[in-house]
Order: sequence, then C-alpha cells, then structure tokens
Amino acid sequence: MITQSGGARPKNTYDVVIIGAGPAGSTAAYILAANGFKVLIVDKSAFPRDKLCGGLLTFKSIQLLEEVFSMPLDMLKSRQLINFQSCSFKVGNSTGACVNGQLNYPFHFVRRKDYDLYWLNMARAAGAEFKAADSVIALDPIRNQITTAKGQHYIGEVIFGADGALSRTRRWLSIKSFIEPNWKSGLAATLEVQVPNRRFAGLPHCPAIYFGHIPWGYAWSFPGDRYRNLGVVGLSHRGGKHLKTGFASFLERFNISQQDLPAIRSHALPYGNYLSQPGYNKVLLLGDACGLADPLLGEGIYYAHKSAVLAAGAVMKSFSRPQDILTRYSHDLIREVIAELKVIRLARQILFSMPANWKYKMLACLLRGLPRLCEETVQGQRSYRWFRPLPLDNKKRSGNSKAHSAL
Repeated sequence: MITQSGGARPKNTYDVVIIGAGPAGSTAAYILAANGFKVLIVDKSAFPRDKLCGGLLTFKSIQLLEEVFSMPLDMLKSRQLINFQSCSFKVGNSTGACVNGQLNYPFHFVRRKDYDLYWLNMARAAGAEFKAADSVIALDPIRNQITTAKGQHYIGEVIFGADGALSRTRRWLSIKSFIEPNWKSGLAATLEVQVPNRRFAGLPHCPAIYFGHIPWGYAWSFPGDRYRNLGVVGLSHRGGKHLKTGFASFLERFNISQQDLPAIRSHALPYGNYLSQPGYNKVLLLGDACGLADPLLGEGIYYAHKSAVLAAGAVMKSFSRPQDILTRYSHDLIREVIAELKVIRLARQILFSMPANWKYKMLACLLRGLPRLCEETVQGQRSYRWFRPLPLDNKKRSGNSKAHSAL
C-alpha cells in the first residue's frame, strides 16, 4: 500500500521513485510531493544541463502549465522561461516554394537548459528529493528497486521511467517482454545545431519547417532571442540514411557551409512509437520514454507534462490499491493522449506516402484554405480528427484571452 509522507519507513524507500528529471519527471514529482507523497528523482546529469530540443510551447502547453503550476503566460515571461515568441510562421519546400502564415496565438520558445532546471527546482521546493549525476544501471520491476552507478539502492512503491527517448527503463521492460519489444522502429533521428542570430541573417525571422530535404521527415529553423536552432529529423528506418545529405541540402539552401557551424549533434526523438501499455506492474513510463510526441511535427514538451499529470493522478486516485495504478494510467493516457496521436500518425502515414512534391502541395492548400483550423489544430485547440474543437471551460478561455491581449 502506498503510504503518504510522515510515517517511519525503511531507509531509501519512497512512495514514488522517478528516473529522469526532465519536464515529465519534475512535473510528476511536483504534483506528488505537493500532495504529501515521499518522492525521489534520480538523473544521470547534473542540472542545469544542455538538452537538444526546438523548445516549442504551443497553446495547449501554456494552458497546462497554468493548470498545474498556477503559472500564466505573463509569469512565464517575467521569470524568463520564454525567450522568444512569434506570431508568424513559414512552411516551405526544397524547391524554394513557401507559405507564410500569421497566428492568432503566438508560438513560444524556451531554452531547455533553463526550462528544465526551473521545473526541477519547483519539484524540490515542493519536497521532492533529487539525486544528481548518478545513472540508474539496474531495475527490478518485481521488487520495485533501482540500483545506481554509485552503488545506491532505492525502493519505490511506484517507479516512473521518465528517462527520455532512449529510455533504459523502457529497454529493461522490453527485454523481459513485459512491454512491446519492437519500439525502436518508431524512433526518429535528428541532426541539430545552434547558431548565433547575427551570423546568418538570411534565415527566416520566424519559425519555419521545410519538406523535401529528407523522406519521412523535415528540416526546421527555430529562432530565439540570441541563438537559432537549425535541424533535420527523419523516421530512422525510412529516412535515417538520408539525414546527413538532407541536412547538407537544407543548409545549402541558405548558402551555409557546415564548416562555418559549431559541432552538429544528434539525438533520438519519439516519432510514433507510443505505448498503449505504458509500463508493467507498478513501473510507469512517461513522456519520451513512453514514445509520447507528435508523430508528424515532433512536439514533445506538452506530452511530457501531460503524461506526468496523468501518472501522478493515477497514483493519487489509486494509492490504496496500487495494483490499479497502471490500469488507471493506461486508460487515461489512451483516452486523453494516444487517441489523438493515433490520428496524427495516420495523417503522417498518408502525407509521407505521397510523391515528394505532393506533401508540400497538400499542406500549402490546407494552410491557405483553412488557416485558422490548421493553427488551432497544431495549437491543441482542435483535434486532428476532422478539426473538431476541443472543449475548454469558460474560465480557461477567459484566462487565455487575457494572456493573449497582454502580448
């Protein structure tokens, strides 16, 4: 039985042990610690740490942060978590064609180094413990015990795996066939670099994505206050071998030589490999570790926070029946997240199966003919299922309208 904090318990035993201190792990830790649970976060890195990511926050992300942390948009800005916003965007093709669009609600961007540290500090302030720079090297899902590289053993009534796209937690569970073993086929590979804004003035001043440089993927240019993020992403088993040539083609489009760039880095990205069974026994997978990212555009921050809310909620609702936690989490995750990701993955399948030039032409027609519907779908105000509006209560609508009017 999960017991709330305050009673005597064996050393190194917790209500919830969380592997990974990114947005998913820190959000779950914050919610649970604030509600009286004894929580431990373990991460292989010391924070702040660099994190490769475009750093996009959509409408649904901003809304969720206000709900969970009581932190509206103006507060996110005042605490310098948001370093850039844009009311315009660009979608282009490798041939030079492009569509320029205007947004009713801006895209916001963050530096993950600062963003992740802030939510980790929020979790620690709520009472969560944090063990930094110590990798988890073993997981016993029967005893609910983890072992770290520093020789520490921690037991949790529940364990959250929030350790990224190449999650060790997920790998351990798949090796034992506790979860779906073939999860790597849905990973994407990325190449990414940050460059100072002043060095390459020819790049667009708004967020832009470009199709045609790589099959089953796209290239992007995301601006920031001082640096912009350039990259290319492609589904590994479909377009991974074209990653380097696609990135070179993208850079050539803007007359950028790779010799003029800092070191180009690579990382994995969930791209449709979400799990309908997100764990085993009392081990739950969150965020990237559960494959939760937009299978078309790659957005992941929202899904990290959202899965953390659902996992923490499952623990709090089922604390007297811990055997029900995974069932509750699975049910809520499928209903509120995966149902939508399935539709997005189907849309991606249709789009990327088209001949090269048709992808852009279809998107261009949608963006020109139904601009508001397209924006609201990407922002999370509408579903990808036939652009159906998602319900928002009057309080949320009012609050976000006020935030928008303050921009």
